[in-house]
Amino acid sequence: MVQMRKWRPLLKLDESASQASYRKITEGLVTAIVEGRLPPGTLLPGTREMAQLLDVNRKTVILAYEEAMTKGWLVSEPRRGTFVNAQLAPKPVPSRAQPSFAPPILAQANAPYFTQNAQVTALQHRHGALFFDNGTSDHRLLPQAVLHRYYRNALRNSFTSNTVRYGSEGTGYELRCALAEMLRNNRGLTVSAENICLTQGTQMSLYLSASLLLKPGDVVLVERLSYPPAWEIFRKLGAQLVTVDVDDEGCRTDQIDRLCREHKVRMIYLTPHHQFPTTVSLHAARRQQLLALAALHDFCIIEEDYDHEYHFNGRPYLPLASDRSQRHVLYVGSLSKALGSTFRCSYVVAPVSVIEALHGNAALMLGDADAVAQKMLADLINAGELKKHLRRVSKEYRARREVLQGCLHAAFGDRIRVREPEGGLALWVRFDDRINVDQLVATALEHGLVVRSGRQFSPMDQPENALRLGFASLDQAEIREATVRLAKAANQRTHKNADHR
Repeated sequence: MVQMRKWRPLLKLDESASQASYRKITEGLVTAIVEGRLPPGTLLPGTREMAQLLDVNRKTVILAYEEAMTKGWLVSEPRRGTFVNAQLAPKPVPSRAQPSFAPPILAQANAPYFTQNAQVTALQHRHGALFFDNGTSDHRLLPQAVLHRYYRNALRNSFTSNTVRYGSEGTGYELRCALAEMLRNNRGLTVSAENICLTQGTQMSLYLSASLLLKPGDVVLVERLSYPPAWEIFRKLGAQLVTVDVDDEGCRTDQIDRLCREHKVRMIYLTPHHQFPTTVSLHAARRQQLLALAALHDFCIIEEDYDHEYHFNGRPYLPLASDRSQRHVLYVGSLSKALGSTFRCSYVVAPVSVIEALHGNAALMLGDADAVAQKMLADLINAGELKKHLRRVSKEYRARREVLQGCLHAAFGDRIRVREPEGGLALWVRFDDRINVDQLVATALEHGLVVRSGRQFSPMDQPENALRLGFASLDQAEIREATVRLAKAANQRTHKNADHR
């Protein structure tokens, strides 16, 4: 037996803890057993002796022993005493720190688009850092008083009507009705609530849709420059990616026809309204050609219309999905560009049979959605508040685009070519050979500026000496400062290259 005088330090009782005394003793015993200080088979002092050693009441020790025996740490043998359970395997005391437990996982190979996020996260904590993002709206322009009022009303109504306890079935239907009316009036889609599946973000919409359509080995066409999360989703599902070129009129439909004759194409993923990342709009003739090719070769089109609300030159193009004769388009939209990424509301528009399958799969991932947020969004749309907000901020975003264009031309002159988009919240800027964009992006971080290299938008990891510069999330003063930092980074890199020569 361990010498009597050593029992108090051996158990390492935490006198400061607020729990009952017998629990402190039980935990001290368990810890000593686990850490090897009380080996299996060790005889413990009797309850009267232990009470004297620990200066506690004997009943306290009895309770501690009983609880430890109930949990299997101690055993009591008649006329012999109480022992540490001999069946407990001793835990080896490591000589040095061991790595924490981590289950084996399959190897993950993420695109550079995702690996840069660690640098971005680190820079977010740096005071004064600026971000040329992919085209995010500015949360500072949201009508906060309006949002607060509508959320309070939705919360109050949800509790009064007791709809929160039933999940989001009712509020989800109400939001789908509001979205259907918006899509009918503003985008020419002939849809009802039954044609809409709600999700919590565009990437979830893409994953759910692609999961219904693809099996390993299927061929998916994507544009030569495209949205990285989309083609990473298709790859995770086992698809084979084949790229289509993009020119000043959008994706090359002549190439699509040729590729469909070379492969059994299952699906094509497009952002035709404002192509991501180049911002070019798919022209009307090619839209008709694309729909005809889908019917001829029997492939599905996933049309992502991520920023339909912001179109500055003339009227917006109607979506491919608005063509009443088509039977091959799944339409993916979102409210994130309108209300910011805080409001995770995306949706898929498709035939009823597809929507029913999407709802089943979404239920496995989502469970019940946020009923209060759904009610608030539905009320904002129905009351015209969303439309009013978009009309107001569109004027500001257009002004910010003009500021960025002017700053870029002043800073870079003939070293860049900026294509003025018909709409959207970003510019596509192509640099000449005097500036290496990959090096520029790395140097910009040193100046407190985050920007993504054009290469990150290539599914085949091909070099692309261009940048996508989102202007909406920066105010006009921030745009000027961000352009100054970009120019400093470019000039610094140019001088370094000249010195090396």
